[in-house]
Amino acid sequence: MRPVQYSFGLIWLLMLLASVFLSGITLGYYSFCTDCNFLLRKQELISNPFWMTAFYIHISGGLLALLTGPWQFIPRFRRRYLSLHRVLGKIYVAGILFVAGPSGLFMAFYAEGGWVGMLGFTLMASLWLWSTFMAYDTIRNRDVMAHRDWMTRSFALTFAAVTLRAWVFGSTQFLHFDAAWVEASSAWISWIPNLIVAEILLRFFSKNI
Repeated sequence: MRPVQYSFGLIWLLMLLASVFLSGITLGYYSFCTDCNFLLRKQELISNPFWMTAFYIHISGGLLALLTGPWQFIPRFRRRYLSLHRVLGKIYVAGILFVAGPSGLFMAFYAEGGWVGMLGFTLMASLWLWSTFMAYDTIRNRDVMAHRDWMTRSFALTFAAVTLRAWVFGSTQFLHFDAAWVEASSAWISWIPNLIVAEILLRFFSKNI
């Protein structure tokens, strides 16, 4: 059983590194550039103060979630630093429920890929808010097992920020898929596989989370 536990610890560590890497890229937006990375595809919206405000609110809350979430799943860290685990958990929940989630839901209505993209990101944002609220509500009621399950689902949706960029980069740079199809599919591929993996982990490897 111990090798399995070590394997899961390594997986979560790799997810932490991926989250930190993406966070480093995201920090570049605080130069307030209007023609870098993601914003290059949103030139028709950079003059919209509501969308730009939502964008910066969203990436700020997303940074909090990405940098605090992975630590919650490293068993040794959780056991040794329980008080810090709780503090980081509160930051994670607040960052999603009050910052990244609502702004992400607003931005979903401006998603690329037409109504397919809009529907995918709207559903993702709604599930992200719901699963995070359930993670908070279950621990408030001292249901630790249910809290763990909902946190796993919540972070699977948080990690969609990583899988989204990996999918867009890989499908355009290496697979050379049609750009319009990538835009529409990313609204679904970025998070559905994550949730499937989360449910498999909860069903078959719950003791190791």
